[in-house]
Amino acid sequence: MQFILTLLIGCAAGIVTGLIGASGVMVVVPAFVLLGFSTSESIGASLFIDAVASLVVAWTYYQNKNLNFKQGIWITIGSIIGAQGGSLLSPLIPDVGLSHAFSIFLLISAVVFWLRGKKESKGENTIMVSEEEDVSTEQNLILRILRSNVIVSGMVLGLFVGVISGLLGAGGGVMILLILVFVMQYNMHEGIGTSTFIMAVTAASGAIGHAFSASLPIKAAMIGAIGTLIGGRFAARFANKVDEKILSKVVGVLFAILGIIMFIIQK
Repeated sequence: MQFILTLLIGCAAGIVTGLIGASGVMVVVPAFVLLGFSTSESIGASLFIDAVASLVVAWTYYQNKNLNFKQGIWITIGSIIGAQGGSLLSPLIPDVGLSHAFSIFLLISAVVFWLRGKKESKGENTIMVSEEEDVSTEQNLILRILRSNVIVSGMVLGLFVGVISGLLGAGGGVMILLILVFVMQYNMHEGIGTSTFIMAVTAASGAIGHAFSASLPIKAAMIGAIGTLIGGRFAARFANKVDEKILSKVVGVLFAILGIIMFIIQK
């Protein structure tokens, strides 16, 4: 029975990663704790499953030409460095404050992505040339600066993401997706593909650390990884076929669900 449950947990985590480019930690950790694993073991298993899910999802998005390796590599390096700084600051903040802050962050992100989807839907039938030209001129200037300095911009954005991720203990994928879509102006598909590539590296790094500290239940993690291969591949293939505005709304709905789940778990 535990084999089937672990397989389903991994599958659910893979679906979350494949659709929205976010970590499955909010699915895996509480589920593994309920199965009798310690919190440390559950986190270790979650990182292992996340690494596998992110790799298969990133590969699927790459096959659909929705992954930016050049930018992603430098954001990855910056986020690894920034995470160390964030992890040093996190003990200074109460656990309740951190968990609630991340829940609120997810809910706000959900609204932002939902509105983005609605705006794109209306944009098909509405012409707003003059206003869009003014905004796009400013955006293009910022984008030109960021994209002409790939190494610097990638490192700076990565450092910011890493610090936030280290503080909250999760959410690197969410933060990266937000930055890629709203700051770098990636489309949703490329944003998700690139964020999962970055997350694969950071999750693998964390999983290796847990393996060395003997807090990685390798058998259960491997069973979960089989499930996440199936769920991640299926969800990523589906997401790459979905329209941009629909995908934005899907991301918004799932962020809202995850944010509510976090509130419930922490009560």
